[in-house]
Amino acid sequence: MKTKFLVLTIAFLSLTLSSFTISKNQVVSGVYDGVEDTNYVFTITKGDKTERMEFNYLSEDVFENFDLDSDELIGTSFTITYEKEKEMIVNDDGEDEEVEYLTITKLSVNN
Repeated sequence: MKTKFLVLTIAFLSLTLSSFTISKNQVVSGVYDGVEDTNYVFTITKGDKTERMEFNYLSEDVFENFDLDSDELIGTSFTITYEKEKEMIVNDDGEDEEVEYLTITKLSVNN
């Protein structure tokens, strides 16, 4: 009985711990475009390519120091430090699906 419990516990922890990964402290520069569908949207320029990045969450420090929900900061250029979390979920069809969440951990205005 104890062995069965131990095996099930290890299997559960393995599945739980392997279902998400976190990449810390990635840095990009971008112009703030505003909020869309509860995501914070920035236009990021890398060399001659432009891409749109949507961030799902803000750290408490960023939330307290920048009112990204107002239109006041739209068009402002920022240096953005963020973490990327990937998680495996089961979708409505019962299939495994990888979901990515981006959290802004630090934000500073570019001069």
